[in-house]
Amino acid sequence: MHPVQLALLAAEALVMTLVVFGLFRTRAVTGRSSLYVVLGGVLYLLSATPLRVEIAPGWTAQPTSAVMLGVTLTAVLLVHAAEGTRHTRRLVYALALGNAALTFVALVIAQHARIPGAEVPLALTSGIVARDAAEALVRATGLYALLLGVVLAYEAAGIVVVSVPTRAAAALVAALVTGAGVMAAVTQWEQPYLQQVIAVEAACGAAVAIWYGGCLWAYLRLFEPKVAAASGTGEVSDVWQELTYRQLYEQAQSRLTRDSLTGVHNRGYFDEAFARAVAHAARYQEHMSVLIADADRFKSINDRHSHLVGDEVLRRFAGTLVEVARSSDIVCRYGGDEFVVILPNATKVNAQALARRFQRRLRERPLAPPQGLEAVEISATVGIASLLEDAPDGGAPDALLRLADQRLYAGKRAGRDRVVADDAAALRE
Repeated sequence: MHPVQLALLAAEALVMTLVVFGLFRTRAVTGRSSLYVVLGGVLYLLSATPLRVEIAPGWTAQPTSAVMLGVTLTAVLLVHAAEGTRHTRRLVYALALGNAALTFVALVIAQHARIPGAEVPLALTSGIVARDAAEALVRATGLYALLLGVVLAYEAAGIVVVSVPTRAAAALVAALVTGAGVMAAVTQWEQPYLQQVIAVEAACGAAVAIWYGGCLWAYLRLFEPKVAAASGTGEVSDVWQELTYRQLYEQAQSRLTRDSLTGVHNRGYFDEAFARAVAHAARYQEHMSVLIADADRFKSINDRHSHLVGDEVLRRFAGTLVEVARSSDIVCRYGGDEFVVILPNATKVNAQALARRFQRRLRERPLAPPQGLEAVEISATVGIASLLEDAPDGGAPDALLRLADQRLYAGKRAGRDRVVADDAAALRE
């Protein structure tokens, strides 16, 4: 092992992290130009410094490839996650076009080596110039593909990962490991042990990705907690807008159909989804139930503990409903402290079982308010109506919902903390 080389690589990564994150953090004062200039210089070092160092016997790495490429991709993801598509597009275009322009200028200047009268160093031949030119072109082309790829990886991760910092870190790791391996395969294809070279570069890329990914995750969590992707220009020719349009559309749609306090669907979404669910179940004669849950004595909780505690009660109430619901169920906030759940393919017995699980979870986890006050015990009264059992011939969605609401208030009148699924009895757990 060569600890000095490893320590120097670590120091380079630390310095670049402090520089890039520091410039981004102070962008409101210094503007974005300073960050863009630094990244342009970083990419120049990446292309113009093919230095390789031995980090272990028989194992060499290219510091600029690992450290400089890593910090560039980190900066692109940082801009994309914190400021949106428009600024990301500008940054990537600036980096790719600037790198291509500098590559072209360098190739023109290198032609002096081919013209008589030039004092060419002994180590520099026209063959080396041509080979370096081809490698530079490959790097310039691959750079844009890699920058675009890391943004696409970030957007693709959004399908399964909600957390923006986690998505950014995962996309960075995937892009760096893949990019380092591919770049090694392209630029080192003449090496006799190409597979080993690729493996070493990919391992270095993974190590750097873990560092930068961790820093990116921590920065977004601590300093940019309210990141949101902004919309682009809307031009059809805008490749960045086209590639991220679906994700941006889904994010905007989610904001319009979600309750801002609890995160579950809102009343407008429920009205549409419930009408579709009832029509589908009536057409195919399938079971379908609707559940209305109301937080007991919610007004007194607000009056006694404050509206902030009341908001936390509503979040706990909605979160518990989501926990006990099936993936096919739709949880919505109907208004105030009332929540509704659409239960496709659920009989009245199924709906009662879910309601009782919900009540049990609420009792098991009372809310501890601040300032040492007594814990807030949360309970719920639930009204249930089922399509085939309560309206075997079908019926209007409003009628089914009204029936569930009547049973909810029957449970309130009977003493609260009850599940009422028929007109004859109020069942209490």
